[in-house]
Amino acid sequence: MSSTTMDGIAGTGDTVSGDPAHRPLKLDDPATVTSVAGLIASHDAGAGHARLREEWGDLAPVELEPGARAWLVTEYRTIVAMARDQFPLTTTTGAWSGHEHRTPSPESALLRPLAAADRPTVEQVDGSVHGRLRAPLDEVLGVIDDADVARTTRLRCDELIDGFAATGVADLVREYVAQVPHLTLGAVLGFDAGTAQQVFEAATRRAAERDAASAVHEVSFLLSGQTVARRPDGTPTPAGRLARHAAYESTAEAALSLLSLTATAALGLRAWLAQTLYLSLTDEQFARRLAGGRLGTDEALDEVLWTASPVSTLAPRIAIEDFLLDGKLVQRGDAVLLAVGAVGSDPSIRGENPWDGSGSRAHLTFGVGAHACPAPHLARLIVRTAAETLHRRLTPQLALTVDELRWAPDFRFRLLETLPVVFRPEQHPPPFVP
Repeated sequence: MSSTTMDGIAGTGDTVSGDPAHRPLKLDDPATVTSVAGLIASHDAGAGHARLREEWGDLAPVELEPGARAWLVTEYRTIVAMARDQFPLTTTTGAWSGHEHRTPSPESALLRPLAAADRPTVEQVDGSVHGRLRAPLDEVLGVIDDADVARTTRLRCDELIDGFAATGVADLVREYVAQVPHLTLGAVLGFDAGTAQQVFEAATRRAAERDAASAVHEVSFLLSGQTVARRPDGTPTPAGRLARHAAYESTAEAALSLLSLTATAALGLRAWLAQTLYLSLTDEQFARRLAGGRLGTDEALDEVLWTASPVSTLAPRIAIEDFLLDGKLVQRGDAVLLAVGAVGSDPSIRGENPWDGSGSRAHLTFGVGAHACPAPHLARLIVRTAAETLHRRLTPQLALTVDELRWAPDFRFRLLETLPVVFRPEQHPPPFVP
């Protein structure tokens, strides 16, 4: 197969030059490249992306682990074009050439998203199969009542805050942020608290490829039960509607979609809420503007997506044929990471002031094209309600320096490991005794 050159939006069909003096850069050519682990550990991700642009342009070779590299795309227009299938890429991770040399271990956090799946999820397939698996998610999530989501989220968040409000100290990640997704989204899908915990734990096991088959079996069994399928009044739950959707060929396929949805949603919600709280604790300008009312909560959430993006990259893509881009030859089997977290520092669309474009929702956090997030409005509603509820109840201050905070080794989501805070304890009146 001959290589073709792409102009950044669509292929021109030109043949790559065979002149050795003008041969484009291949992924393994540089002796050393930036490690993704280093980018994750950096407290200023924007500065890291700026350095990559200065050295490599808009397409940079990076190292996931020793011997395993990927291309990192940091330019807005190219990310959009790739996400809209205007380049020869697939989300099927089994096409990654790295499988010829290694099998990603469940313990390898940075290679796990490139593992070849025996049962691909909706994120890992393209074309008609993707359309068939995506349809139930769009239909069911699209009719969930927003008022019910807000009410449920507020109730669950108040219950979580009740657990530590009187102490004056908390780790907001462990005691609040990490708990919000399964308590809120689980209830929205129609699960009681125990079942929601069971489903999210199964999703975590499967995402880590730890006993993945048993996770699918466990959730298949839950979905086939009356408790999960219907509410007490007899109406079907959203989870029940998913399980019985005609597009799925089996309950196991429905279970796999639910596991994929909950795993991704849990990480996305956790990352967005944590980054929102982190920014409110560490960025005085953000805190002042928010407290002063110059930004509404939704506009503030958009600024989080620009300046402290909770999503670092979209689901990895794999090249299915060679193509030329920005003086580099992307070869068949190369992994390509669409760094939507770099968009906020892309000089082609953002000004020098980090607050330029307040209110804009062109940040690409939710993706674009066929694989875009199926329910960004639900994610926004949950995060907005959770952030508002916490700040209504407490006025926390960071208990560590910014340099002491750490992010989890995940190239898709910007996940704070801890967020310890101190605050004035809530004083509850003594119980009334008649």
